[in-house]
Amino acid sequence: MTKDGHSAIPWGGGTRIGIGNIPSSYDTAIDLSQFKGEIEHEPGDMTVVANAGVTIGALNILLAKEGQRLPFEVRNAAQATVGGSTASNASGHRQSSTGGIRDWVIGMQIVLSDGTVTKSGGRVVKNVQGYEMHRLNTGAFGTLGVVSQAAFKLLPIPPEQQTVIVWFDDRQSAQDVGMSFVNGLFMPEAISLLSGPLANETISTAGENAPNTDSWALLIRLGGGVRSIERQVNEVVGAAGSNNAAGYAVLNDVAASSAWAKLDDAESTADLSARMTSRPLDALTASNIIRSETSNNAQGHISTICDLGFGALTVLASTSGEEESSSITNAFVTEAKKYPASYVIEKCALTVKQSQDVFSDVGSSIDLMRRIKNQYDPSNTLNPGRFAGKI
Repeated sequence: MTKDGHSAIPWGGGTRIGIGNIPSSYDTAIDLSQFKGEIEHEPGDMTVVANAGVTIGALNILLAKEGQRLPFEVRNAAQATVGGSTASNASGHRQSSTGGIRDWVIGMQIVLSDGTVTKSGGRVVKNVQGYEMHRLNTGAFGTLGVVSQAAFKLLPIPPEQQTVIVWFDDRQSAQDVGMSFVNGLFMPEAISLLSGPLANETISTAGENAPNTDSWALLIRLGGGVRSIERQVNEVVGAAGSNNAAGYAVLNDVAASSAWAKLDDAESTADLSARMTSRPLDALTASNIIRSETSNNAQGHISTICDLGFGALTVLASTSGEEESSSITNAFVTEAKKYPASYVIEKCALTVKQSQDVFSDVGSSIDLMRRIKNQYDPSNTLNPGRFAGKI
């Protein structure tokens, strides 16, 4: 219990409830999973307003009837809610081309710790008065207020989508080919470079024969009109052939869904998951060094997912215990600190969370963050201690 009263933890679909620091106190859970109500979709304006308990998957199903979609993706969309995904700024593979949730939130309704209902932004145009609270609350992990409703700008669904998987025997070729698309004539909807056991597992999941040795796999989702897709596929296949790829496959819809789902499953089931966001080349360098420095000491398997267009690196590991979890986490943090990057240790052993802040150091910004926290939640009621700096 805090000095001024009970502490409260907002709860949605539970998909990201384990991310963040351990709350300093926990008295009551605020279950928003059934707070759904009516979805307000304006196809002509390409906007949608949904309550916190609506799942991202259900929302996209509704939007698809009008040929539209949320511009961002999240893991476990069938269970992840609008409120929880927005509050935690959940990530997805489409960040390579469209960015993340914060880029598409245009309005929000927030319930403060004293029960006051506030609104920020709008449905069509932004309403900027003082803080842009809808942006401030996106990724604040419910420490300033409970996200009860959010409004998003939408995008049309591409006429055609196609996934191609390409794998290589050497890391450098995979990196060079991947970055050539990021810096090329077209930007894939999503482009992830996989290493470690996950690379071969994804190749197999896609229905292809994976190599018996380590490989580096590019999983690439393309979007556009029929002719555009044909041209993009030809570019990818041509690059694979001219750069000595060990193999490639243009996947049908079922295989493509399975391959992308494999990445989400790997993140959900890993014992350890750590995410770093930086410049793409820095993320690639960090990926290589972390795997190299931990491969000799770690008994568990280490895989990485690097979303090339966004510069997001996710390190995944199956660990044998707290000591190994701590060793890999320390290697990750040490490497991440070398770059102008932000990071969060999403999953790790409990003892690791107890001993350190799982978010990267925000520097002098922490003073401003504490003042904002004190202004909007002076009694320290909402998710106390969970966010960066253990706010």
